[in-house]
Amino acid sequence: MQTKGLILLIAVILLVGCQAPPPAAEPDITFAWMTKAGDYVRGTPRVHEGVVYVGADDNALHALDAATGEAIWRYDTADNVTSAPAVFEDAVIFGSWDGTIYSLDAAEGDLRWAYETQGWVTASPVVHDGVVYVGSHDGFLYALQAEDGQRRWWRQTGGRIEGGAAVDGALVYVGSADRYVNALDRGTGALAWRFRTGGDIISTPAVGDGAVYVASVDRTLYALDAATGDLRWAFQADGAFESSPAFAGGRVYVGSDDNSVYALRAQDGRLDWSYATDDVVRSSPLAWRDLVLFGSDDAFLYGLDRGSGALRWRYRTGDAVAAGPAAGEGRLFVGSIDRRVHAFRLSGEQGN
Repeated sequence: MQTKGLILLIAVILLVGCQAPPPAAEPDITFAWMTKAGDYVRGTPRVHEGVVYVGADDNALHALDAATGEAIWRYDTADNVTSAPAVFEDAVIFGSWDGTIYSLDAAEGDLRWAYETQGWVTASPVVHDGVVYVGSHDGFLYALQAEDGQRRWWRQTGGRIEGGAAVDGALVYVGSADRYVNALDRGTGALAWRFRTGGDIISTPAVGDGAVYVASVDRTLYALDAATGDLRWAFQADGAFESSPAFAGGRVYVGSDDNSVYALRAQDGRLDWSYATDDVVRSSPLAWRDLVLFGSDDAFLYGLDRGSGALRWRYRTGDAVAAGPAAGEGRLFVGSIDRRVHAFRLSGEQGN
């Protein structure tokens, strides 16, 4: 009897141990507000000190109250604003399709300085140690002083620069429509190395674990050694990459024109999971807590489990979501081709 009881106890323990873990709870993301712009909202928002800054195809940069969505100010340019703004101290810096890089007073929206290029500026500026790095469709990467817009240096590539630059250590990385990713000395603009892909690069590189992750319209995501440019690995999808990759927690997340989002191991490029939507994924993923958040041209904003790729949350907008989402101060923000900015409360985040 004792033997039978022991066997039964072991069987129960094994049965309990083999049971699948309960499904992860839905994240506590709740609708907060929605504000209409005058045209498509294709730029990733930026939030800073209670204000969300976002560009739109109504030729303006909008400053909205992050808690309520009420307009604080708008600044009109001569063409579309799809560049995601950068906030530096008390200034907001962005580009316009009118070829100009603007710096505005973050509180009032007054112009501080403007720098004219010879092509559309769709790229999002990045600011590092008081220097703004931003590319133009004229093929140049510009390094400007954030304080007054004076040019430190410029570097010409062989094609238009549509995506943003990434800065890490002494180097700044940027892709171009000449199919090359360039690693430049961030102090002088001197070329450290460059790597040729099989197609235009229209997205922003990501940096992590000593590597630069570059997505190309040749359907390939490349992992390059950040110091030398040597190829570590490459992953090929079934569609072009317009989405900018995101590095977080040892993985690289990226969307593709094959309607899917991929989670790859940063070390070797091995596929951990993929998730298929119903349309192209141009939106750049955002890693937030245990979720990866992104939009699709199928009009949904998705929240997937970062570990498994399982769908945990989604929200339907009125049209395609081409822009990447942004989180900050207890809110999640995303723009849509429905001409609106959508905002959500994030439970447990500061700002609620």
